[in-house]
Amino acid sequence: MKTMHTKARALAVCALVLFMFALAGCGGGSSNLKRESGLSATGVVDTFYSLAKANKIDEAGLYVSSSSKSSAQAVKQFISDNGDLSQIKKSNLLSIKQAAAQGNYAVVVATLQEQGTLRITVKPVGLEKVNGEWYIVDFNQIYQNAKYQVLQQLLENVNL
Repeated sequence: MKTMHTKARALAVCALVLFMFALAGCGGGSSNLKRESGLSATGVVDTFYSLAKANKIDEAGLYVSSSSKSSAQAVKQFISDNGDLSQIKKSNLLSIKQAAAQGNYAVVVATLQEQGTLRITVKPVGLEKVNGEWYIVDFNQIYQNAKYQVLQQLLENVNL
């Protein structure tokens, strides 16, 4: 039973994170966009969510790790039927809490509520600190890249 719960949780986490990367990867990398520096891990997730919800995809992409942006197109089709922002626009971010951290890796737990319903979803998000700044890491990257072994362990130990 615990294995099924773990798999269901991993799938839910993957869905949110992949959706976030799909949104971030849609942008080009325009040079006139600026990333807010000095944000905490929770601040990065909050800023990313706010920008994505406001349809500022290029800016939201500034908060995603460069290694995660490469798979955004495949992710976009996987997570969203029509590749738009409808899921994120229909939700409210209720809370963000850092659940774990070790070295340059952190796990943040975001609690979302679907507008007009009582449906609450709790999603862990993995982040990596690069040159003193936190970046969201694609869920698949965490489990496929040996570099993220610590982050993978942190995610597995988060109790939702």
